[in-house]
Amino acid sequence: MMNFSIALRFSPNRPRVQSLLVSSLSVLGLVSGVLVSEVVRAQAPGDMMQYTRVARQIEQQRMQDYAEVKQILGGSVPENVCQRRDNPQRVQEICNRFENTSRDIITRNGMSVPKFNEITRYCQQNPKPKECPR
Repeated sequence: MMNFSIALRFSPNRPRVQSLLVSSLSVLGLVSGVLVSEVVRAQAPGDMMQYTRVARQIEQQRMQDYAEVKQILGGSVPENVCQRRDNPQRVQEICNRFENTSRDIITRNGMSVPKFNEITRYCQQNPKPKECPR
């Protein structure tokens, strides 16, 4: 088995190594601080209210589109229907429309798609954070 560990020794004869190590740790601290602030921002009450409003609108559209697809497919909708390649043309059109409509709902409500996705991932944690919509 190979050992990939690295041992850094501090000695007065190696100021460059110490300087590099301190600089690296500073950058790491800064980057982790930015990441933590992004997660905290995702939990801001205003963001969560906006996210909840957007998610409800998207869910309403999803239910309408699902009912339409269910009717086209004769009552049974396979899981992940929009990722399937063997869909009838009309079903694929509905899937494409849903994606475009969802994007429009998100942006029309003043949110970016990446921000919506970030909060969605946050709310999919187990256990679900209490501030996420139920």
